[in-house]
Amino acid sequence: MLPLPGRAGGFDCRFLVFGSCLLFPLNKLKNTVMKQKKHIFIPVLLSIFVMPLDLILGTILALLDFVRMSLIVAIPAFLLCLPGQRLLHFFEKRYKLSWIVAAFLSVFLILLPIVFALYIVPYWIGYSESALVGLPVPEGMQNTALDYAMAFVATVAKNVLSALLFTILLMPLLFFAAFVQDYLEKKYKPPALATAFAAAFLTSALAWIIVLFVFPWIINAVFWKLYWSPI
Repeated sequence: MLPLPGRAGGFDCRFLVFGSCLLFPLNKLKNTVMKQKKHIFIPVLLSIFVMPLDLILGTILALLDFVRMSLIVAIPAFLLCLPGQRLLHFFEKRYKLSWIVAAFLSVFLILLPIVFALYIVPYWIGYSESALVGLPVPEGMQNTALDYAMAFVATVAKNVLSALLFTILLMPLLFFAAFVQDYLEKKYKPPALATAFAAAFLTSALAWIIVLFVFPWIINAVFWKLYWSPI
């Protein structure tokens, strides 16, 4: 029996040709990968060192932003503490009140005009910029003196209750600020203004921690109580 074409001694040579054609690109790919191994290793090595640096940089930037947020709150809080301490000493000396009662009244009297201003100013701005200002009110929509009196009483009662609620919420922070100020005065004996500002800053930082991580809904609740709550 004669061997088939392409065979040598009964073995098909076409398999050798096919195998060599298959191995040639594989060997070429292997050589290419080995040549580029150094180029692949360098970015991987850099990424191993860059990832911790990114984490450290992100942490530093977050801390700086937290300090900035605390300062934004601490500066007005410090300015409000100056008249607040005078009111506190006045109630303690004049009416012989305890520290807690005097502090509560001081915070309430400071917050009351702020709450009224925050409530009235947006309405006044919106009314002054309205296109209906100066136009006569239709006869069926005109308010009576009783309507104005009831609106005035409701507005006063609502804002007084809001200031009272905010005072209750701020009392734990006031206790913390008083503790920090008393500790710094006894430990380091710096100027009174320095201890007051340090206490305001640390209290603001604590308030941000509570707002961001414990009660994140409290900012929305404050706005709701201030503007949209019925009482």
